[in-house]
Amino acid sequence: MPEPQGHPDARRLRRVALVALLGASLITAGKFAAFVVTDSAAVLSDALESLVNVAAAGFLVFTVRLAHKPADRDHPYGHGKIEFIGVGIEGGLILAAGLFIAYESIRRLITAQPPVNLDIGIWILVALSIVNFLLASWLMRVGRTCDSPAMIADGRHLMTDVVTTGCVVTGLVMVRWTGLAWLDPVFALLMVVYIFYTSTRLILQSASGLMDQIDPKDDRLIREILDDEVSQGRIDGYHKVRHRHQGSFHWVDMHLQMDPGMTVRDGHRLASRIESRLEEALGQANATSHIEPSSTEGSKPS
Repeated sequence: MPEPQGHPDARRLRRVALVALLGASLITAGKFAAFVVTDSAAVLSDALESLVNVAAAGFLVFTVRLAHKPADRDHPYGHGKIEFIGVGIEGGLILAAGLFIAYESIRRLITAQPPVNLDIGIWILVALSIVNFLLASWLMRVGRTCDSPAMIADGRHLMTDVVTTGCVVTGLVMVRWTGLAWLDPVFALLMVVYIFYTSTRLILQSASGLMDQIDPKDDRLIREILDDEVSQGRIDGYHKVRHRHQGSFHWVDMHLQMDPGMTVRDGHRLASRIESRLEEALGQANATSHIEPSSTEGSKPS
């Protein structure tokens, strides 16, 4: 059965990660330029949140390179777990940025410091938001195609940045129309709520991956195949089905119950065929089965 090898799209993922790092750096620089122009609390908050994007993109470059290295003697299950660690770190960075944004927004709300040059700042942010949206969409599409949790997480993070920038632009437009300077930090605080939601979601995703929480979609697919083998009469039952993700690689182990009169050779051939069928259905996978004689008590799937 196959062992974790280098990801077939590893080179593409590394290139995409480098583009993400460059894009995040340029977008962040643009937002800090917008802050210098406007002296807006909301723009400063957005720029600081984007600074996290740069750190996350930098870690993504490292994560993608390590996660898709082939299994070795010291890491027989491969290096895929680093992707879940990367997702958790990214969630933590976003949470930290949200806390600082909340502090700075409250401080500005108290001091009532008005923003300036709003028209220029609004157009800068709109242009950056369009670029950010295109970059985020591309990263998520590549991440789903290549089954890279870290790439998907970075794309979601950038998409969060698009939403928060939209919130900032809305706030600046309202300040421009109404002249109410306090709306600027208020919109920054609204942005914090969404940031907290996104960071919590990423942290929970990281925890579920590190704790080997089952993927319902994988579980359904595996059991459909095994149930089909039972209905076709090839095996009498199965139980102790366990599976997990190791980055983009799937591990499956199970007990297959067969006719006690079947020879070892025939049982092994049948088990190998079922393992191959599961591996083909899951993509990058290693399925391992334990063969045992069927019994009335033990034939119930579990």
